[in-house]
This record gives sequence, C-alpha cells and structure tokens, in this order.
Amino acid sequence: MKSLPGIRSGLLRHPLDQQVLVYDSRDDRVHLLDPTTACVLDLLEEGGWTREGISAELAVRLNVTPSDGFLSLALDELRKADLLDERVTAPSPLADVNRRELVRKLAMTGAAAFLIPTVMTLAATPGYAQGTLSPNCAPCTADAQCAIGNCNNFGACSENNGDRPTGGDCSGVGGGACCSGVCLNNTTCA
Repeated sequence: MKSLPGIRSGLLRHPLDQQVLVYDSRDDRVHLLDPTTACVLDLLEEGGWTREGISAELAVRLNVTPSDGFLSLALDELRKADLLDERVTAPSPLADVNRRELVRKLAMTGAAAFLIPTVMTLAATPGYAQGTLSPNCAPCTADAQCAIGNCNNFGACSENNGDRPTGGDCSGVGGGACCSGVCLNNTTCA
C-alpha cells in the first residue's frame, strides 16, 4: 500500500458549483479544481484514507466505476499545482494510466468527461482595483479612500483639513469652508 501525501497548509477554499476555488496565499495563486480533484483534496484533508478507500469513495461520490486512474491523475494535478505537502510522504508515481487512456475508458463506460482530474491555475493580482478612489471633496473615512491621499478632519477627501464635504456643517464658517464653496442657508455645504 502506497502512502498518500498531505495537503499544504495556508490554502483557502471556496466551493463554486461542483468545483472548488483554492487560493494559495504563499504563492499568491488561485486554482480552480474540477469535481474529481476537489473531492480528492477533501478526502486527503480528512486523512485516514487508503488509496483503495479514496478510489472507492470517489466512485460513490461521483457515481462512476471505481478506478485508481482518477486518484492518480488527481494527485498528479494537485502535485503540479503545488498543493500537496510532499514532506508527509514521497511522491507516488502515477499508475499506468494517462489521460488519453482514461478518457477512452470513461467513454466506453458512459462516464462524463468533466470527471477527468484538472486544475486550472491563475496568478492572483493585488486588489488595487477593488474600488475606485474618491475625488477631491468626496466623503471619506480613511486616507486610502481618497485619490488625493488625505481624508481630512471633516470626512472629506481634501488637501485642506478645513474643507467640508457636501452635506457637511458650514454654520458659522460660510461657504469658504465647503469643498463646493457654497453653504446653503448658512448651515449645510452644497
């Protein structure tokens, strides 16, 4: 019996229909796992499974004929995506199965091709565009929200700490304290 590898720590997962998105914070990459590979990842994380047990469980969960080919290809995909902790065990060689052979066998049994283990990997980009930066005099609560880089004491994006945003109180200070330069009824910035 060949031992199974563990799952690397620091992976964040999110289910997406029958697939799973995995974010690798160490390498700042996002992986999309097909249902078969996602199932293998879950079973490896549970631990306590043998190769034969995982193959049998895959057959049950995916409603297919049991085959070690699914597990071998899924482990290979997880290994290529660097999602396995190889320190737990030495890499196990692939069984004598390749994708072409597995597709042919699946076609003969009527299984769907979407079950073939696949991992699609993308580089994650920094969240620079999570939102647009507010223009000068727009309401704000933090410097990072302002294009000008300054959220003043009155909650307005402004170089001048005295500028008040639209809706700000201008009573007693007049329109000159308003970003717009207009103080309505001597109480509220326009």
